Amino acid sequence: MFECPFELVPASSFSADELAEIYNAGRVDYIVPMPMNAKRIQNYVRTYDIDLDASVIILDSDNQPAGLGMLGVRDDRGWITRLGIIPAKRRAGMGMCMMQALIAAARTRYVRLIQLEVIEGNDPAHRLFLRCGFRETRRLMVIRRPPEPPPPEEPPIAGMTVSQLTQDEIWACLAQRGPGASWVNENASLVKVEKLDGLRVKLPSGYSGWVIFQCKRFEMTHVVLQIPAPVREQMMIGLLYHLHRLHTQQDTKIENIPVTEMAQPVLQQFNYVEEFRRIEMFLHL
Repeated sequence: MFECPFELVPASSFSADELAEIYNAGRVDYIVPMPMNAKRIQNYVRTYDIDLDASVIILDSDNQPAGLGMLGVRDDRGWITRLGIIPAKRRAGMGMCMMQALIAAARTRYVRLIQLEVIEGNDPAHRLFLRCGFRETRRLMVIRRPPEPPPPEEPPIAGMTVSQLTQDEIWACLAQRGPGASWVNENASLVKVEKLDGLRVKLPSGYSGWVIFQCKRFEMTHVVLQIPAPVREQMMIGLLYHLHRLHTQQDTKIENIPVTEMAQPVLQQFNYVEEFRRIEMFLHL
């Protein structure tokens, strides 16, 4: 039985500025640091249903914050995220302490399944999660496309049509999604995103698909695609062509796509670059 020698306190005891400072300090040597400020922390908590009373700050021997771990809760599912310990304060067992505290908090909230993602190559964290009982489920990609001139005016698929989705149509499309989206791309996350846009593409074969996204002045995020399997490559070409014909100034980030669902040659055709991969892991309680 593991006994934690460190004190843990609820993350709700700290301000958003303090949480951002602790989080950033724990990520300075991380493979992908992903820095945050107070506003981003607040938005993250709201969008992904983070329970700050269940999330933890671990303290060092001087009773100063040494690390952060967050727990999101949706019905009977939990999500562990933003786990990190400040490098100079890392001690053997700190990671296990935070994980056990987060798992215990999930149990008290009647969670039956906890999920998380770990970046490929972060072997210490991967080993920790395995020791806690998590098992791998699949690989997810994070891809990016820098702002570029639009694709050629001549459509790559003759006869395809495109239409803009209304807000009602966007929510109707999302309501028809099947299971399997990652936590950040679930409808429960997207419903909290400010102003989503969407496009529908219909191929000459009769198949249709859609892309829904949030477009800001300099970035496009929260991108989700519905692609019929029989015409996967053609539909990807159609959707990405029209998306980037209409939006040329944005840095586009598509997050947590299952590796098996996207055609790599099409991504390369539109100059997407794979930034990194995540390993999704589940723990059944």
